[in-house]
Amino acid sequence: MRFGFLLARNFTLSPLSLFLDTLRLAGDDDDRSRRGKFDWQIIGERGLPIRSSCGVELLPTRQITDPQEYDNIVVVGGLLNGTQYLSGEKEAFLRRAAQRDVPLTALCTGSFVLAHYGLLDNYRACVSWFHVKEFRNAFPHVRAHADTLFSIDGNRSTCAGGAGAADLASYFASKHAGGKAAEKAAKILVLDRIRTGRDAQPNGELFPKAKSRHIRRALLLMESNLQEKITVTEIASKLGISRRQLERLFATEIQTGPVAAYLALRLHYARTLLGTSDLQISEIAYRCGFPNAGHFSRVYRQHAGVAPSESRRA
Repeated sequence: MRFGFLLARNFTLSPLSLFLDTLRLAGDDDDRSRRGKFDWQIIGERGLPIRSSCGVELLPTRQITDPQEYDNIVVVGGLLNGTQYLSGEKEAFLRRAAQRDVPLTALCTGSFVLAHYGLLDNYRACVSWFHVKEFRNAFPHVRAHADTLFSIDGNRSTCAGGAGAADLASYFASKHAGGKAAEKAAKILVLDRIRTGRDAQPNGELFPKAKSRHIRRALLLMESNLQEKITVTEIASKLGISRRQLERLFATEIQTGPVAAYLALRLHYARTLLGTSDLQISEIAYRCGFPNAGHFSRVYRQHAGVAPSESRRA
């Protein structure tokens, strides 16, 4: 299987390294860095180094040619400062790949790159919990979520970044080289286990006691749906358990119910927006899933002890 890598400006180095090393170790019989079942090239303009976000620079190994030379085009995202997108030649190459139905993969904020060019419209896409709100505001036509480590939807693959890149590479390794090859790569990389597309992203900012996969995924589903709320029954259904089971897990693990936890997440986000943005109170209420500013103000005062406007001044 041949992978072609497109690196955005100021790309993040760790997802690229973990993805490549997983393929390298899974595709070789030993540990000699030979290209066995997998091959890869870094695609770019000849002689022009590509700078990573940490300052390390890489030179392309293959010029921009026909995207059908590859079985998968992988876009590695970079810093979200408005300059993470691709050069004109790389953009044209990526669009040709999409037109010819070459599968596309996004690592880390590579999902922002694909979405910017309209290549994730109507697809389900995995985004880091840290960026999902920003992503959903910018790209409403993408079905973004942050409740798992990676996502496969047709010929689009996306992952949250970081170590999740190794998990996504393990998916490809298992599919094309077998489970034992993927397990070997994970062991050599000293990874505890191969995590699947059902595993939740690690985020314990508001509920640090949340440890089980069901609770963490439920919380991430809530965080991914602050503006357009989903019901607790819908969350339980997505997790494959009953509402009663979910409520018992919440009570046992974080000593609160899912409805109360959902409200706490919405109020926490509202507090963040009050302190870091100049959005009007009505807009903050809307973004946090409240029907109007009056209802939001009453609920916020009830839980925080002060009105939203007072919280902002403080």
